[in-house]
Amino acid sequence: MKDKCSEIIKNSLKIFMKEGIRKPNMDDIARTLKISKKTLYLHVKNKTDLVEKAFMFYQSIIIDTLEKIQEEELNPIDELFKIDKQICILLKNRPKNLVNNLKTYYPSVWDILIGIRQNSLLESIKLNLDRGISLRLYRSDLNTLIISKLLICNSDNLVDEQLFPLEQFEFESLLRENRIFHIRGIATEKGIRYLTKKIIHE
Repeated sequence: MKDKCSEIIKNSLKIFMKEGIRKPNMDDIARTLKISKKTLYLHVKNKTDLVEKAFMFYQSIIIDTLEKIQEEELNPIDELFKIDKQICILLKNRPKNLVNNLKTYYPSVWDILIGIRQNSLLESIKLNLDRGISLRLYRSDLNTLIISKLLICNSDNLVDEQLFPLEQFEFESLLRENRIFHIRGIATEKGIRYLTKKIIHE
């Protein structure tokens, strides 16, 4: 039963990432998954519950990706760029207005996702900052909690399509410009030299 539920959640996420969250109703989802609507409702209460479970699973994919990269113990600046590369793969082809529709039509789900993401990301960012400071790539006078929270706010803005419409801004470019902006603000001279060489040799 648990495996069946996981399969439904994973495949429902694929539907939402292809068609968005507004268009497909529960009949459409059941039909696409080739299961009865009754079977679908054995595993989720309603569409809100399905959206929540699907995007909590998606969130776990992102968090697992970050953790695996950090386990490599790369140079902290290289680590940030590698994270961006993987995030770009995960989010680049998302449906138009996915994030804004989650905020508007499923605010309770969005609040849950934000809570999970902020708790996980906060620790992840602080670890990167602490390592960067210890290697003298980042300034020693940084308030790592404030910087971590600012970076989370910036990442939220990057997926806000009212600020950055997908048809106008390439997501990969947004990530790159934001990352350079972030690193230049926290780096020592040593860190900026490393960043400059990295940009030149990309």
